[in-house]
Amino acid sequence: MVDLVREFLIGSFQLLWKMFVIVVPIMVVLELFEGTRPFRRLVGLWAKVVRHVGLDERSAAPTLVGFLFGLAYGGGVIVRDVRRHDLGRRQVFIMSVFLSMVHAIVEDSLIFIALGASFLWVVVYRIFWAALVTLVLTAVASFVLRRFRS
Repeated sequence: MVDLVREFLIGSFQLLWKMFVIVVPIMVVLELFEGTRPFRRLVGLWAKVVRHVGLDERSAAPTLVGFLFGLAYGGGVIVRDVRRHDLGRRQVFIMSVFLSMVHAIVEDSLIFIALGASFLWVVVYRIFWAALVTLVLTAVASFVLRRFRS
């Protein structure tokens, strides 16, 4: 029993350390990077990508932050930017659907890959299915709203 507890504690602290080494630098770099010219360029490029799932340029920054670093940090940015840019319900819905499936793509992927997962399964298929589901749910929501307005 003592060996089991010791193994559990050692494994838990090793995993915690791996997560700390990945997450803390990401958060520090993001805080320093946000608002700089390269960040604005990156957001502009990201806006060109996410417009294919129905997001506009005003939604690009909070979606990028949530996509890369998760909803814990991204959630604050999303709330701030929804208020700051007066984003409509449709944009918030699309962001929510998309990010519910691909939030923290960098953070989660690095952790899962460090534990032995395949990059292809963790990143590529996750992004593909998130985009597909977002497009489908957005189309269904638009159809339902049109039916009820008529």
